[in-house]
Amino acid sequence: MKKSLICLAVTETTLGKNLNTILKYRNSIDMVELRADFLDKAELPFLHKFPRMTDLPIILTIRKKTDGGKFVSDERQRRQLLGNGIQGNYSYIDLEEDFTDNDFSKRIKKKGVKIIRSFHDFSGVPHDLSRRIKALAKSPGELPKAAVMPQSTSEVYRLLQCYKECDHMDKILLGMGTFGFPTRILCSSLGSYLTYCSAPGASAAPGHIDPVTLTDLYRFREISPKTFVYGIIGNPVMHTFSPCIHNPGFARIGLDAVYLPFHVDSIKDFMEVAEFLDIRGFSVTIPHKENIIQFLDKKDQSVTQVAACNTVVKEESTHKPARYCGVNTDGIGFVEALKERLNKTSLDGLKVTTIGAGGAAKAIVFALVSEGAEVLIINRTVHRAEKLADSFHCAWAGLDDDGLLKMQDYSDIIVQTTSLGMEPNSNMDPVPGYTFKGHETVYDIVYKPEMTLLLKRAQKAGCSIILGKEMLLGQAFVQFRLFTGKEYPDKAGVRILL
Repeated sequence: MKKSLICLAVTETTLGKNLNTILKYRNSIDMVELRADFLDKAELPFLHKFPRMTDLPIILTIRKKTDGGKFVSDERQRRQLLGNGIQGNYSYIDLEEDFTDNDFSKRIKKKGVKIIRSFHDFSGVPHDLSRRIKALAKSPGELPKAAVMPQSTSEVYRLLQCYKECDHMDKILLGMGTFGFPTRILCSSLGSYLTYCSAPGASAAPGHIDPVTLTDLYRFREISPKTFVYGIIGNPVMHTFSPCIHNPGFARIGLDAVYLPFHVDSIKDFMEVAEFLDIRGFSVTIPHKENIIQFLDKKDQSVTQVAACNTVVKEESTHKPARYCGVNTDGIGFVEALKERLNKTSLDGLKVTTIGAGGAAKAIVFALVSEGAEVLIINRTVHRAEKLADSFHCAWAGLDDDGLLKMQDYSDIIVQTTSLGMEPNSNMDPVPGYTFKGHETVYDIVYKPEMTLLLKRAQKAGCSIILGKEMLLGQAFVQFRLFTGKEYPDKAGVRILL
């Protein structure tokens, strides 16, 4: 299968600015799409000169507003601009599916310019997508292109089926938006002639990323049908740091693999996507940690006890069907980071206060108790603290004066598991009435901002503090081990990146 090309869509208002963008990313791209519909009107008479400014193949596109572009003048004027533009040495011109001027098309081909025949659907993935692509391909010498915006995970699966149905033909086929993002990265394994990208802050279409992220973080040029696919599922998920952890790790150990964010609205539909792409493992984040359990073939004690799963690994055997196995690495990662900081192999006998009684607290309390720690759970809603404490035979209290007094007896380690202190509520402290003595180790799992109000107060009192990103990294390092069978290769380096 051919390797997909990287096409940089340039959307500046002048040809000179577009050229500067191309020069900036020259080493990361194979070709350029000039989105002339973004240009100032004064620049349009000089379209024919642009191809001579660079050594890369150029696609000339003047996209109508109805197709997601910015061109709003009449079709006659657009056709005139396209005609003048191809007097230059463009390699391709992008014409929409409904462009019916055959004489103009013949004129373009006589100039040696190839036609990309495209359609865009921002409302979803059409049920007849394969038929429409095949119909476009019937025009001799034209490259069919479809850019569609899936509105659900089921539509992502429909799009993947289309790749399979059109596997025998050259085409440009891409999913836009957050649901469609993985198709932009997996072009070479799915079978799209190229993928599009844009400079930061100058996106030409929903879902574009910059060329450096494409080539360096996702190692786009190395992806093939043999590349193992991993990922993270969530809703929302595009903000995740996880690709920045796992992809550099894969590169360091020389594993032909890529880790992607999957925006998922239905676990059931995602499992079909996972089977289609042969996803070897995936992280699970909000809101899917509980729903994923019903789709697991096997789960370990951490999932059973916590009733949540954040890691799924596909176990394959030559004698048995593949199984999806679930683990919860939140607690394990939390404890490993804690033991590393304390330089201890066990937490046996340490007295710990856990602030909060939600899902994160549940995973952390399970891990702490498993390590032999004595735990006090305090929570504003007292019955939730009591319920969680009963599950793991811990002490409990409310977030009142009695609870704060009781904290003093469980103050070797204080763990903050609530969202208080997280942006945009970064000015909130979950235990403003507690006075630190200076001997406590304070661990806040909030990682944005890095220094919460609680941590600042603890540090000022002389306490040892542990940042929230340590849990993020700790659970990811355990996931990496489960995915690859190897330890994460550069823990110090990835800490600097985050």
